[in-house]
Amino acid sequence: MKQKDNKPIIHRRPDIKMLREELKFLKRLDDVKYFQQKVAFVLPRLLDRVDRWTDVPPSVEIEPTNFCNLNCITCGQSGSPRPKGYMKMDLFKKIVDDVAEKGIKRIQLYLLGEPMLHPKIIDMIRYIKTKDIGFHLTTNGTLLTKEKSDEILSSGVTSADYLTVSILGFTKEVHEKVMRGVNHEQVVDDLLYFVEARNRLKLNGPVIETVFYSIKENEHEVQPWLDYWSKIVDHANFGGKAIEAFIDQSLPTTPRTRTCSILWERMAVYWNGDVSICGEDMDGELIVGNLREQSIQEVWLGEKLIHLKQLHKEGKFDQISICKYCDW
Repeated sequence: MKQKDNKPIIHRRPDIKMLREELKFLKRLDDVKYFQQKVAFVLPRLLDRVDRWTDVPPSVEIEPTNFCNLNCITCGQSGSPRPKGYMKMDLFKKIVDDVAEKGIKRIQLYLLGEPMLHPKIIDMIRYIKTKDIGFHLTTNGTLLTKEKSDEILSSGVTSADYLTVSILGFTKEVHEKVMRGVNHEQVVDDLLYFVEARNRLKLNGPVIETVFYSIKENEHEVQPWLDYWSKIVDHANFGGKAIEAFIDQSLPTTPRTRTCSILWERMAVYWNGDVSICGEDMDGELIVGNLREQSIQEVWLGEKLIHLKQLHKEGKFDQISICKYCDW
């Protein structure tokens, strides 16, 4: 289907289609369990019932570090005034132990920064896998070396796990223009190695994804990018336009009109243990607790976060500074 100007109409890949594509991972009894967990996670979105009350977050986002080795024009991370640092392993293990005790089945290893920069990122992945928890690592791919790929693939990965590589351009010229500091050939070669190694080892995981967000500099490459990567990885995800509020908080001018699924799906934990309302809170304006001193449940059911969720349910987005104009 094409528009009148002959430009292709490209839709975001819906969650239900992604789930159908993952049926190929149903090879053992455990895979059925992991698939059911994925369905349970996305079902509220499919039913348009994202704003539901739960005793614990369906998933926990952990920021291994907020340092980054790139300066992408789609990201406002470089302007964040938050102190930079790396999460200590004792804090990381405390959080993961709490996740396991509460029965939470998903940990996202990303927020602001490049998680592969953490010197103990492989140890973090291995520790997660000792608890039979699924991890979702999102990376710019620059540090996904063959050695690191082999270590990840030997960590006990299953079909519950995801590796997502952000590649914001099909050609070298555009990829390196948008993700400033990236080496296009290196990222592509290393990801191709990861795919080949997983298949060679006959591992049923992790699920391998690429993701593309569009801005004016790369929007003309969406279709060739999809055509190429959809033949290589399990999911080639077009995420739509890059979030303007993330690039530059002064850009959005349209007030928010809907509640945010992220608020109800995830707990965002920064490298120092601070918990924010959302990963979009680059400056740490709305901290609702800290997991150094508190448990996940204490923060999730705490007065601060409950109050902010109630404002969302009542449509009072203008009373929350980072939500008022957010286009997530």
